[in-house]
Amino acid sequence: MGGDVGREAWLARLLSTDPADRVRAEAAVGDLCVSAGFAAPRHLWWFDSPFTAAWVVALLIEPHHYAWRPLIEAERRSRDGRKAIEIAEAAIYRLCGVDSMAAAHKEMGLPLASSLQFPPQPATMLLPKLITARMSLYGDDVAAMSTLPSDTDPVHRAEQRLWVGSHAVLESGLICHPVGRLVTSAFFNDYSMSRMASDETAAIGREVPPLLRACWEIASAASVWWPFESGAILADRPSELHVDENGFLHREDGAAAVYRDGWRVYAWHGLAVPEDWILHPESIPPAKLRGFDASFRRFAESKRGKTPARRERPSILFTAKLSTDAAERLQELRAHAGGALPLYDRYMAGEHVAVWSELMAAGAAVRSDPRAADALAVAYETMSRVDANVRTLVTRLAEIGFEFTTPDGVKRKAKDVHVAPDARAAKRIQRVEKTVGPLPLSIRAFYEVVGSVDLIGRHPSLAPPTGRVAPDPLVVIGLDEATSELEDEEGALMLAPDDLHKSNVSGGDPYEIGVPDAAADARVLNERHDLLFVDYLRLCFRFGGFPGYEGQTEVPVEIDRLRAGVVEF
Repeated sequence: MGGDVGREAWLARLLSTDPADRVRAEAAVGDLCVSAGFAAPRHLWWFDSPFTAAWVVALLIEPHHYAWRPLIEAERRSRDGRKAIEIAEAAIYRLCGVDSMAAAHKEMGLPLASSLQFPPQPATMLLPKLITARMSLYGDDVAAMSTLPSDTDPVHRAEQRLWVGSHAVLESGLICHPVGRLVTSAFFNDYSMSRMASDETAAIGREVPPLLRACWEIASAASVWWPFESGAILADRPSELHVDENGFLHREDGAAAVYRDGWRVYAWHGLAVPEDWILHPESIPPAKLRGFDASFRRFAESKRGKTPARRERPSILFTAKLSTDAAERLQELRAHAGGALPLYDRYMAGEHVAVWSELMAAGAAVRSDPRAADALAVAYETMSRVDANVRTLVTRLAEIGFEFTTPDGVKRKAKDVHVAPDARAAKRIQRVEKTVGPLPLSIRAFYEVVGSVDLIGRHPSLAPPTGRVAPDPLVVIGLDEATSELEDEEGALMLAPDDLHKSNVSGGDPYEIGVPDAAADARVLNERHDLLFVDYLRLCFRFGGFPGYEGQTEVPVEIDRLRAGVVEF
């Protein structure tokens, strides 16, 4: 019975929202360091969330872990990563009293957690000393010491899904990419709270080694923490924590965890989810829910509401054979509409944004008569202008010595940079739509008029091999490649690799479009601006085909030459 009561106390500590007892935790860290044979800590740094702390830890372990060096270097090449690094460096300089990272590395010394240094140096790790202390506690009962926590143990179960296991919510890239994974590399990875709970029960009537007692004291007073030779990085507890019956982070109407510095974690039964999935589940593209938790799919569907019973019949234009000549195709569309194409005429008069907004507001009705001909005329004209801009960029890039390559630097032939559609493009689109359902008009028109484009390459200022910015060159892969993995169900049509993969750096999910989608346009999923496809193309051309420079303080001078005079759409 005493063991059950003890484990309930440990579960309460794990899920506590009380502010950390900083004085108590700092004293215990000092006791731990001394009992482990290390010097008393000179630096004890507190942060209001493990995510703010994780950026500091990442910079401090960079020279001691070969796998983190390229990750941090990649982050220095992205806008958001560079900003987070600058904030973390400023905190390190202020707290450590130094003016360089080299001095900070020397001042803090090696990380002591086993997963924070590689190649490992066991003499400078706490883990061997923990094992020795636990052996002293258990004596000859090695079997009891080595018993693994059970999945039925509420402390182990909750801890694994919070900050220790391979599926821990707090390490998710949705929250703090890529350094969130350092939460699972903190001290609890070497000595988990569930194991502490077992050791505390086993210690009844026995002498407890000071090292173990110090560990238990820190866990009782604080949250996630990372030990170093000359100090420790410690995180405060969350101010709010919402869990389900298993102790897993879960909330269906807000953040499941809220930290004192504003970081928020959204979760569904122990699975990290994007903020919009909780706050606006009705807007989630069905493609993103494939394979996800069934209870969440039911939740999102309930918020989305029922599909209206009445569905308008698609226009025969979507199965007809239209001319590939732009002028002739426009005549065919006018004839189908009885001569009236009011939205197209307004678009030609310069109302580009307003017309596309009205098309989007019409929803799936853009595929039905009498709107279909007008909507298609606008889509084809838009992509004709995009095609002209692509040709202009390819020519200008060649003139300034831009070298078109694969992401890893292999030269590509000029014919592979912009591949125009062939005569059977419209037929292939119809075949795809018959299988997976309608594609957004913008995507259909792009594949019929533009084809594909890939501006990945190298240039001393636009796209240097070791640049600090991921320039995100315009890429829209060909129809056959984009639809190769689509089946006769909801899915995602891949448009391009993400900005980091384009720079030959391991990144995130590709840019995609959820299908089926009968609207005029669709949101580009996984792209940082969260734009509709036409708006994303507009952004690309505003930056000469390299939208990664949007928001940067320094933009290559070549951008002005590339974007000069591009056609508005």
